[in-house]
Amino acid sequence: MINVVVEGQSDEQMARAVVRAAGRSVDRLVIKRGKNRLDPSIRNYNRAAQHAPWVVFRDSDTQCPVKLHARLTRGIAPISPGLLLRIVHPMSEGWLMSDRRGFADYFKVRAVDVPLNPETLQNAKQTLLELCSRSRSRAIRAEMVTATGQTGPLYVTRINEFAASAWSVETAAASSDSLNRAIERIRQLPTTGR
Repeated sequence: MINVVVEGQSDEQMARAVVRAAGRSVDRLVIKRGKNRLDPSIRNYNRAAQHAPWVVFRDSDTQCPVKLHARLTRGIAPISPGLLLRIVHPMSEGWLMSDRRGFADYFKVRAVDVPLNPETLQNAKQTLLELCSRSRSRAIRAEMVTATGQTGPLYVTRINEFAASAWSVETAAASSDSLNRAIERIRQLPTTGR
């Protein structure tokens, strides 16, 4: 069993699916409601990881993942073998769009319009919203994106539903190096913190 920390509610089912794809299961899942609340707590999760494994998912938001990881763990020594800070590059929406066919089918958009390499996007969430604004489904358009291009009223619900029921993590990992590495690292986590 692995404990998981995510930035926001829309990351919940994505994180659960990634952990399952690694052959593990989620015990406790903590939603931090933003990186400003997540970042300062990494030190605490490092301490908790001495007793049970913890995976912290944090979007890179186009920052260099290696430099961001170093900044977030600066001053934390030693880092527990039970702590895995996974930088989602560039953000979880990019991982979700990496399953191009599954994304296109669920959100009723043309597969050819879904980016071939979402890891190169400056703002994967904005790209996702733009795609959904052109969905063949009126419900998807109304639920996912507002007239001004912001997240719609059921954005979190729809993203979590897609991640839980229609997203192929394996297909996405074949197109996303950062997702593939995350799965491999989760597989390698110890079953206990120490």
